[in-house]
Amino acid sequence: MLVQSLLKDPLLHFLGLGVGLLLLFQFTGNQASDERNVLIDRETLLTFLQYQSIAFDREQFELFLDDMSPREIENLIQQAAREETLYREALALELDRDDYIIRSRLVQKLRYLSEGFSDDDLTLNEEDILTYFEENRKNYDIDPFITFTHVFYNVQRRGKDEAYGLAEEKLVELNKENIPFEEAANHGDRFPYFVNYVERPPQLIASHLGGDIAESLFQITPSTSVWHGPFESSFGFHLVMITNQELEREPSFEEIQDRVEADAQAAQARQNTELAIQEIMDQYQISIDPILMRSN
Repeated sequence: MLVQSLLKDPLLHFLGLGVGLLLLFQFTGNQASDERNVLIDRETLLTFLQYQSIAFDREQFELFLDDMSPREIENLIQQAAREETLYREALALELDRDDYIIRSRLVQKLRYLSEGFSDDDLTLNEEDILTYFEENRKNYDIDPFITFTHVFYNVQRRGKDEAYGLAEEKLVELNKENIPFEEAANHGDRFPYFVNYVERPPQLIASHLGGDIAESLFQITPSTSVWHGPFESSFGFHLVMITNQELEREPSFEEIQDRVEADAQAAQARQNTELAIQEIMDQYQISIDPILMRSN
C-alpha cells in the first residue's frame, strides 16, 4: 500500500521528471561541449599545411613544420583554429545543406581519393606499353615543321620590277658574304609578319607567304649557309635560309618510349579510377522516374 501511495504522489513524479531532464541536459551538454572543443595538435597543423599548399608530401611538411619559429607556429595555430571553428559553425548552421558547390567539391574529393587508390595498382610491363603504342600510333605522328629566316622586298613600296631586281642582287650578296641566320633582320624591307620562323607548321607558312611558297620551302634541303630565292608572295619577294625541317612521319617506338609509357600509365590510371567509381555506384540502387523514359 505504501509503494502504491508513493507511485501516485505528484511530488515524486515531479522529482523523477527533474532527474530525467538533468541527465538529458548533461548528456546533450557534453555533446555540445565536445563539438565546441577544438584540439590543435601536430597532426592538425600538418594537415592544414598540406591542404593550404595543395601538396601532399608529409615528410616535406614535417621538416617545414620543424623549421618554423615559435612565432610562426603561433600564427599557424591561430589560422588552423580559425578555419576549424568556422567549419564547425557552418555545419552547426547546416550551411552545407542544399549547396551545389559543396556537393561538387565532395564529389571531386571522392574522385581524388579513387584516383589515389587506383595509382597503387599501376603495373605495366613493356608488352603492355608496346600494345598501347600500337593501338594509339596515330596520336604520335610527328607533324611537319620548318625553321627558316628570310629577307623581304616589298612590291607595293618599290614596284614589282625594282623589288625583284633588288632581291636578285641581295641573293648574290648574302651567299657571297655568308650572311648568317641571325642577321636577316638587317637586310631588306620590313615584313608584316615574322622575320624568323622557328619550327612552324606548313599551315602557318601558307597563311603568311602563300601555299606555293610553303610547298616549295619543304622541298629544299636545310643548310646554315645557303640562301634561296627569290620566292614571290602577295607581299613581294623573299630570300630564304632554311636551317631545319621535319616532314610528317610516324616515329619508331624507341624514339618516344618514355612518352608512350607515361601515356599508357595515365590511361591505366583513368581506367582504374572509372572501375573504382563503378564499384561505388554498384552499391546503390538507381531508380529512374518512368516519365523520363517516355518518348516525346
